Amino acid sequence: MEAYTLEQRAGLGILRLHAGGANALNERVLQALKTGLRQAEALKLNGLVLTGYERFFCAGLDLIANYELNRNQMSRFLEDFDVVFSHLFSFPRPVIAAINGSAAAGGCVLALACDYRVMAAGAGVIGLNEIRLGLPLPAVALEIARCSLPPDKATYVLYSGRLFSPEEAVPAGLVHEVTPPESLLQTAITRLHEFADHPGEACAPIKTSLRSAALAQMTRNAGSMREAFLEAWFSQAARNAVGNVRRQLLEKKRV
Repeated sequence: MEAYTLEQRAGLGILRLHAGGANALNERVLQALKTGLRQAEALKLNGLVLTGYERFFCAGLDLIANYELNRNQMSRFLEDFDVVFSHLFSFPRPVIAAINGSAAAGGCVLALACDYRVMAAGAGVIGLNEIRLGLPLPAVALEIARCSLPPDKATYVLYSGRLFSPEEAVPAGLVHEVTPPESLLQTAITRLHEFADHPGEACAPIKTSLRSAALAQMTRNAGSMREAFLEAWFSQAARNAVGNVRRQLLEKKRV
């Protein structure tokens, strides 16, 4: 079964991730994102809505699968993460996140990489809680957060590691608006039309200019920040913290 679908509607695309496992970030989900974005770009769609399945948007890093990776394997995974997330962040057309479920850690970064974020009321929580596991953000994730969060909110969001309800996420700068679950997709499509229904190719150069500094910083810092993440990931403190969360997740799967 495919881990994603790309639906076309009047020149716009709806990219749905439905990889199972709450769309937690692993090689399968990264490959789905990579392929879906390439397909959307090849079709020259005017814009894209990114959403999840059922009540799941993206639960962040797949702690169950990635905990088992050795250092070389984890390094390759992080390289793939950087490529896919920088592609989403620099996608030449407007992208709206329709956040239908929790978006923690890497799932929050996935939403922040989009140009505009709509979250369903009662959909769970959103936030950058990596610091609570003793983990820094990779360079691509950090620059996405720096670029997308209001400057006066970024420090609190990043340092606290707090997870916010949809209603709390708006003043925190993580989400632009909250809508009833039944109207989430239509609200996202309406916003996308506002951004995308313009003649010519003006969006791509505007977006490139707005994000060029962040993209350059990603390139400069990718290697060093990847090593910093790996050092933290394989530290005993992080192994203990991640291992505890992983055990809880495995216990839930058995129930």
